Amino acid sequence: MNNLRFAFRMLLKSPGFTAVAVLSLALGIGANTTVFCWIETVVLRPLPGVTQPDRLMVLTTTFAESTWAETVSLPDLKDCARLTNVFAGIIGSQITPACLSVNGQPEWIYGQITTANFFDVLGVKPLLGRTFFPEEDQKPGGHPVMVLGEGFWKRRFAGDPNILGKVVELNRHSFTIVGVVPAGFHGTMSGLNFDFWAPVAMHQQVANFGSLTERGDHWLHTQARLQPGVTRERAQAAANVLARQLEHTYPDSNKQVGLRLLPLWKSPYGGQSLMLPVLRILMAVSLGVLAIVTANVANLLLARATTRQKEIAIRLALGASRARLVHQLLTESVLLALIGGGLGALLAHWSTNLLTALMPRSHLPIGYEFRLDTLTLGLTVLLAVVSGIAFGLIPAWQATRTDLHDTLKEGGRTSGPGVSHHRVRGALVVAEVALALLLLVGAGLCIKGFQRARQVDLGFQPDHMLVAGLRIGMHGYTQETGKVFYRQLQERLSQVSGVKAVALSSWLPLGFEGGSSWGVNVEGYDRKPNEDTSIQHSIVSPGYFDLLRIPLLDGRDFTPQDNEQAPFAAIVNEVMARRFWPGQNPLGRKFSVFGGRRVMTVVGVAKTGKYRSLNEPLQSFFYTPYEQGVWDLNLGVGLRVEGDPTSFASALRREIHRLDSGVEVWALLTMNDYIQAAFLAQRTTATLLLGLGGVALGLAALGVYGLMAYVVGQRTHEVGVRMALGAQPRDVLRLVLGQGMGLVGIGLGLGLVGTIAFTRFLASFLYGVNPLDPATFLAVAVVLGAVSLAACWLPARRAARVDPMEALRCE
Repeated sequence: MNNLRFAFRMLLKSPGFTAVAVLSLALGIGANTTVFCWIETVVLRPLPGVTQPDRLMVLTTTFAESTWAETVSLPDLKDCARLTNVFAGIIGSQITPACLSVNGQPEWIYGQITTANFFDVLGVKPLLGRTFFPEEDQKPGGHPVMVLGEGFWKRRFAGDPNILGKVVELNRHSFTIVGVVPAGFHGTMSGLNFDFWAPVAMHQQVANFGSLTERGDHWLHTQARLQPGVTRERAQAAANVLARQLEHTYPDSNKQVGLRLLPLWKSPYGGQSLMLPVLRILMAVSLGVLAIVTANVANLLLARATTRQKEIAIRLALGASRARLVHQLLTESVLLALIGGGLGALLAHWSTNLLTALMPRSHLPIGYEFRLDTLTLGLTVLLAVVSGIAFGLIPAWQATRTDLHDTLKEGGRTSGPGVSHHRVRGALVVAEVALALLLLVGAGLCIKGFQRARQVDLGFQPDHMLVAGLRIGMHGYTQETGKVFYRQLQERLSQVSGVKAVALSSWLPLGFEGGSSWGVNVEGYDRKPNEDTSIQHSIVSPGYFDLLRIPLLDGRDFTPQDNEQAPFAAIVNEVMARRFWPGQNPLGRKFSVFGGRRVMTVVGVAKTGKYRSLNEPLQSFFYTPYEQGVWDLNLGVGLRVEGDPTSFASALRREIHRLDSGVEVWALLTMNDYIQAAFLAQRTTATLLLGLGGVALGLAALGVYGLMAYVVGQRTHEVGVRMALGAQPRDVLRLVLGQGMGLVGIGLGLGLVGTIAFTRFLASFLYGVNPLDPATFLAVAVVLGAVSLAACWLPARRAARVDPMEALRCE
């Protein structure tokens, strides 16, 4: 306690030093606390409100040797659930928007359709009422019940305690509210906040997609809870055996279909897969910033130790042990770090929502709740203590190694060695410059990659486009009536003044949704062993290629004549054409889907574009006309317009309501906003690395300035002697700058080596940019060198202005 009180007094005696050190530590510790809070929320606890999430696994299907993980069919899920020796329970769910009407007021909300054991397996207890009974996911359409989230219950129903048993309209179907679950539970798709849950047997009324009986219809996101004591490896082995049994029993649907178990943090869907690579980079960079801060504060403490040489010498002469003094000095360092950590936690509290602010506009209910919990604050304290010991140990050890005889003999004059004798301080500055170079090059490469990504040829033109989602299947439309609705809507919208093109599609490229794929069998193609022939596809209307300005390289577009009476048609992209018909004309070639039940003829070849991500390899893709069997009535409508596309939103809604006043648009975005999902990783990494790189640059400049200011202060007498003997100010300027920039040069050289290794980890964020891009390396080195030169110039100019008489007199 005495050490602590003394430490407080010593820090208060040097307010300038304390303020600079605390602010530097706050930046370094705050950055790490913020990033760890993001990691904890996105990766370590992706499903808040769930009991024992470490026992939950994600269950996916795999195809042949493909590494792509897919959802699971309901029949396969039920077979997996019979493995009760390894699984305590398996649940399936799918996200969906739905139109809720209460007292005639419609509202689009997002929810999940789930198996009946959903809440039981997750360990989520209802706040009011109940969850689902086992029989409520058995009979299709037989149990129209729903469970609400607490947040939605309070917002829409004002927390009405009599909500249980209330009947509401969901997609024009009556549903009874049977329960409310706590606000801490958001669902099983990390990063999305859901308002309601309904049984999977109500899928036609709620979502209008998915099959309860088709084994080849993979549509459920699936989680499995392990039995106590069962490892993931044992459960995976059991799943492998089951997959082989299913392949043998159901060869048509399960040929080369495997089952894979993954921990929640490796989930292929949700925020984990998207944000984990970004967070890994940010964690490494924030630790680099903290290392620079540690070096900076260590340098400040070394300089401060010089002014305390006599104090320390007296205490040693009076009998204090070196261990006792090291303990006291470390107490001061740790206290300083804890104060900085406290301020850093406050900064983190303000900055945790920065990640949410960087999210693009979307129709999805994106939302993370970032907060500093006990684990995060505990890490902050640990970082502060470790940092305090790290930057305090060397200065404390150096300070207690003072020569008592020489120090006391000086009679109060404090004198310290020059930079050549302070190798530790010089090494710390070298390390700061090297780390700053690494961080700034990383930021520069990411910014350049983001700029290149925005210029990449997407294969289509998103400008002047407005896109909207429609889910008419949930409003009682059948395939036949749905085709009529969509056909009439396309005709009406094409007549709106200023509209250049209108088309429909089941999926649009580069959004948050992953799309779907069909397994194809190509006539005359010799399939390689274990070759994955699942090809991504989209159902589109005539005019789709004109809408997106996708060039047709050969053949023709779809026409209204491509209907159910005509042969099934398909347009393939050029990659698919080269893959299956190399050196041949693909027009007129045939391939089948659904196990040969539908044979398609290629009528056109479209330019290959970007479909799921900017960095994806060239992908095969094909399109089919929606008139030839629209089993998916949830289509999107797109408009290419003159001028600002948002100004056509009211016209779009007007024409929809003229056809059916009960149909509401559930998603309305410009195409440029829609595709920002594809740029999220690059934009987030570039923005945050730029901020951290700027902090690193400022800290490195502060370190260089602090060292050279200290050197000049310690060598004032020497400078006075030199000038008295005839040295010119420019000679002194050259001397000081040479010493400072020499250290900077060494730091740049060492930093270059480390940066070459570091940039390999950035490759996935650097679209169209070489990780060893010489222009970026050179530009950053020049900027860092210029800032360091300015930091050296100020102390050097002060030294060049030293009055020889004053310098000699003060000695």
